[in-house]
Amino acid sequence: MQVDLSGKVALVTGASRGIGAAVVEALRAAGATVTGVSRAQGVDLLDRDQRARLTARADILVNCAGMQAAHPALDYPIDTWDRELEINLTATFDLCQRVAPGMIERRWGRIINFSSIAGIQGTRGIIGYSVAKAGLIQLTKCLSNEWAPFGVTVNCVAPGYIETEMLKPLTENATAAELTRGRIPVGRFGASEEVASSVVFLCGEQSRYITGVTLPVDGGWMAR
Repeated sequence: MQVDLSGKVALVTGASRGIGAAVVEALRAAGATVTGVSRAQGVDLLDRDQRARLTARADILVNCAGMQAAHPALDYPIDTWDRELEINLTATFDLCQRVAPGMIERRWGRIINFSSIAGIQGTRGIIGYSVAKAGLIQLTKCLSNEWAPFGVTVNCVAPGYIETEMLKPLTENATAAELTRGRIPVGRFGASEEVASSVVFLCGEQSRYITGVTLPVDGGWMAR
């Protein structure tokens, strides 16, 4: 079942590498005109003025940008907490607010937020990231309730262990990597392209009756 996004304009954050880059490629392959932005491309989503300049028009918004810092909860720097919530949660809400009026006017829109299995399960050492990602799940539900009557769906993707740069500390430790793979029912880490294909599906007409959901793309991790 092929998704046709011809004529649609998409904005993807966190687009320079990993999952974000795969999402850009997949949306373009489906026919969308895509603008991908990231800090590597000169856009700092921590800067609210820069965020305001991004959103002249978008039929599709994919909020993929994020950051993750690791500290024990007792030693977690409050300025790091502030940055993590700003980039992972507040920036997403800000961009959603900015694109939604146009979507509502056109009576068509797709917003895909990126949470994580860390936003569903309890974690250790990454509390700022986990709390922000949990907030995205609730943000997705709230926005979906408000904007569904106008043809705008808002959904969330929650990747598991995907082979990106963020996973390198794990994959470079052979023992830890093997233990983690053994916990995943499909027996391997995921690929960015597998997450991107889920995003494309949620953007298509085939998914127009799906809104407010969080889709784990995790090889069965959450089912264990």
